[in-house]
Amino acid sequence: MQDATDPGSSLVDGLDPHRLPHRFTARNEPLSRSGEKTSFEVYIDRDTVVMKRKLAGLPLTVVLPTNTFTGVYARVTPGTAPEVLTVSIGLHHRDPALCVELMSSESVEAAAGYWRDWADALDLPLVAVEPDGSIEIVAEAGPSKSVERPAARRRVAALTNRRPRFLVRRKPGNRSYRPAVFAGEREIIARN
Repeated sequence: MQDATDPGSSLVDGLDPHRLPHRFTARNEPLSRSGEKTSFEVYIDRDTVVMKRKLAGLPLTVVLPTNTFTGVYARVTPGTAPEVLTVSIGLHHRDPALCVELMSSESVEAAAGYWRDWADALDLPLVAVEPDGSIEIVAEAGPSKSVERPAARRRVAALTNRRPRFLVRRKPGNRSYRPAVFAGEREIIARN
């Protein structure tokens, strides 16, 4: 598991979506317009997102399957310097309190790569967050991103109305060939 507190690891550099699961500290409500920013613990793998935060001073653990998220969002905001943009990538949920920021970067190209990689890794659509807070689905999670299902197992032969496998390999008999039957004759036994 890659931990965001490991040396050389930070949200600015981005967590590697190909090395799941991850455990890191995220900002509270990255898509909210309020000035209140607290942090909370996040654990993420391919199927589940676990958030540990405080609600009215009490510890709260929220466990969500990844398919409850609307998609992997990208939000562009003005950067610290003029003519510099900051791109934030994260998991978008209908409830802003459940959105999780995965990375933030001033490199648009790097952020675009992480955006696509996270969407592929979690099998979620790409979502763009507009400056007014509305969202637009840029690309759906397609069949090329989903994992192929294993081939169906053979069912019991009695239920499939088919011959068993070993009988399929056997050659059928020839009805035109009939062995000679000698009826009514005495059997000859050779004895020494």
